[in-house]
Amino acid sequence: MTDGTPLSAALDDVERVLREEHERLLRVVGQCADAVAAEWDGDSQTDRDSVVPPFARALDGSGALSRLPRALADAVTATGRPMPAPPVAAPPYVVVTGEGVVLRATVGTERLVILLRTFDVVADDPTRYVRTGDVSVEIEVR
Repeated sequence: MTDGTPLSAALDDVERVLREEHERLLRVVGQCADAVAAEWDGDSQTDRDSVVPPFARALDGSGALSRLPRALADAVTATGRPMPAPPVAAPPYVVVTGEGVVLRATVGTERLVILLRTFDVVADDPTRYVRTGDVSVEIEVR
């Protein structure tokens, strides 16, 4: 892929690596989101602070947070391109958000962005966070 082929041509390989080589990690991420949602009164939460900080703590406590940089590095390797620096479990590489975990890596002039979606953000008044049924892997190049 270092022959000038767009990074977007390797997205299927990126998803395959995440699903096959990091299946257990994805399962733990989902379990952490389930644990957070289990603390809510009802099936949604309107307070972002009741979603993101508890999710980050659950990921850290489970060991998943420290394993996410390796998953990102493996995803980048699947593109056939080198990672310019080893990722760490902190921004800009790993970010816990109200939607899930975002993994980001700059590869050449492009940015690989992977969302491990665990929550949907519903734009009601007020905004609600809803646990998705599973962990979806959403990949894009910016």
